[in-house]
Parts: sequence; structure tokens; C-alpha cells
Amino acid sequence: MALEWVDCDFCGGSWTTPLFMLRDLKLGLPGEFRLVRCERCGLLYMNPRPTWNILQEHYPANYGSFQFNFSQRAWYGIIRRCKIVSTYQRSGRLLDVGCSIGTFLKKMGEFGSWELYGVEPVFIAAQFARTRFNLNIFQGTLSESCFPSEFFDVVTWWDALEHVPDPSTCLNETVRVLKPGGWLFVQTPDPNSWEARLFGSYWVGYDAPRHLFMFPRIVLLRKLEEIGFKVVQVGSFAGNASTVCKSIGHWLRSRHQEMLGNLLLRLADSSITQIAAAPFYVLLRYLDLTSSVLYIAQKLYQ
Repeated sequence: MALEWVDCDFCGGSWTTPLFMLRDLKLGLPGEFRLVRCERCGLLYMNPRPTWNILQEHYPANYGSFQFNFSQRAWYGIIRRCKIVSTYQRSGRLLDVGCSIGTFLKKMGEFGSWELYGVEPVFIAAQFARTRFNLNIFQGTLSESCFPSEFFDVVTWWDALEHVPDPSTCLNETVRVLKPGGWLFVQTPDPNSWEARLFGSYWVGYDAPRHLFMFPRIVLLRKLEEIGFKVVQVGSFAGNASTVCKSIGHWLRSRHQEMLGNLLLRLADSSITQIAAAPFYVLLRYLDLTSSVLYIAQKLYQ
């Protein structure tokens, strides 16, 4: 397997502490991937990490985010994203980075008067968004898209920043393409959440090897402020029983409890499980204790 060694993307440091050896729990593909913490700035990242040629094998055509047969829970999450964006802005140019098959962009068109754009590196997902929803999608990376400076009123990164090999470059490019006063929305897993601490290497939020980076809150907050954002809100945004059930299921399978582990994996996304656990996760969101964090920031005027 082709792996590359890298220094910390945020501070350039090379002094790290190993945390876990991770596997691809979602797809079960072979390989072990080492997660480390930068001792200078606290960023978590995979090192060594797979090259893009290897990573593409971990984004097959049947990858969950590329499927249109969304559950009611998934649509609820998309609508919540649309509502939170429209709370801050209801018109203008909006860019969704890592837009997958374009479902957020399609739904966002119902929440105001928007000129919608997307960036998606995986060809099959970008092509689906173009043909199914007639969306303006650039297939590639944000840096390759070469949008004009100060072009967008809103840029969103929904569960996407952790996937890119160069988040610092991507955030700087986000600053460049946003208008002064424009809004940034970043949703990403929280590696300091109680779920991450409890389940360790079996926490599905690590999602190796697709999640190349993990951002402790203080680390990402500091980075956003350094590059010209004022963070106006940060807190729990999403969470459900699926993450817990799947994490326990994978842990059980590692202990040779295949039958019970597989049962939990099947139950993880069932409507009964989600409905039963919904009040608990509403409470966790209120207490700021879910494993997914939303950062809302505004680009400062020069």
C-alpha cells in the first residue's frame, strides 16, 4: 500500500504522539492506519497516510454518501443544515465544498434566492449532482476550481474538511473566495467527544482512512481566527444512536462476538432505534455533548 509521511498541516510540526491504529470499519477493506496528535498545536491526523490513488478505493460507487435513497433521518439533517444557513443569509452565491451528490444544494434552493455552486473531487458523485439535479458542480478540489476572489456570500463544509489532504490550504482558499462579511459553516466530528473517548479506535467517527484529519475544538477555533474569521457560534449540531450502535458493534466483533456485533450494526440505522433514542440525543445536543460540531464564522472586513 502506497503511504506518504507528512508534517502537521496546521503548524508544520513533526513531533507527534501516536494515538491509535485504525482500520476501515465501514467497508472492511484491508490496511491499518496510524492516527497521531501534533504535540505543537494539537491537530490529529493520519501519518503515514494513503495517497489519493489508494484512497479512491475507499470511496466506491456504493459509498453511503453517494446514494440517493436517503433515510428520513438523513433528510432531517439536510433540512436542519438549510435552516441554520438561512438564519444568517437567505440569498446570494453559496458554495458547498465536498458536496457529494448535491442533496444539500438541491434542498437549499428551497430556502431563499440562491446561486448555487458545488465542489466535489469524486467523479461519480459530481456527475450525479449535475445530471440528476442540474447543479453547477466543479469536479476536483477547491484550490483547482479557481473561483474569483470575494465571489461567495456563503461557503459550507458539511462533514468534508476532515477528508481533504490539505485543510489549511482549503481554509485559506475559503477565506479568499468569500466576500467580506460572508459566512462559513463547518460541520466535523469531535475527537474529544464522550463517544470518541469511550470507544477509542472503534469509534466510527474516525472513519479511517477517509478522515485524514480530526479537529479538536480549540485547534480549529484558533485556526479560523488566525486566518481572518470571527467565530460567532460553535456547538453540537448532530448526533444519533447510529454512531453508538455501530461503535459497539465493531468492538463486539473484535472480541469475536460476531452475531451480537452484526445485530447491532443492522439495528444502527433502523427507524425503531432512531425514534427510541431521539429524546436522548435532543438532550445531548442541548447539553453540547454530541459527537458532531458545527462552527459558524464570519469573514472579517479588512
